[in-house]
Amino acid sequence: MLEHHDHAVLNQFYSYPFSSDEVFQQGLSGILAHTSMNEVLGTERSDLILKTQVFYFNRATGHNLNLEDLQAHYTADLDRSLPRGNQYTRASSETQHGEAPNLTFAELKSMIEQGKTDNIPNNKIIPDTLNDAAPTRSNAPVRKKPWEVASQS
Repeated sequence: MLEHHDHAVLNQFYSYPFSSDEVFQQGLSGILAHTSMNEVLGTERSDLILKTQVFYFNRATGHNLNLEDLQAHYTADLDRSLPRGNQYTRASSETQHGEAPNLTFAELKSMIEQGKTDNIPNNKIIPDTLNDAAPTRSNAPVRKKPWEVASQS
């Protein structure tokens, strides 16, 4: 389990720019290219990406973070309903500037499982009914058949 001073390492991990790190993206694409999509689906794929992120983060920063530390920190934060140092915390400052927060797959999955879909940014409720309005008439001219076009030339 992580000590109190090690939460800075977790915060550094959560804020690491994996999506803009070209070396990481190249390595990840190589790993994903070598794993068959039949072998790795859904949560297994996200676990593979998380393991790759932890490995790369440790190599790039010299830290010794492991998956158990992340899971313990994430579980403890879920119990408090507002995780420290991850994207929920950053999201509160981003929404003040009018931008929607970016949620990780794990955060999105957790919110759906907890029934907090109203907290998901840009989540629209689509009614389960058909459109009651009358259909509109087409204003486009009827397309000519190939033999009609050829005879006009």
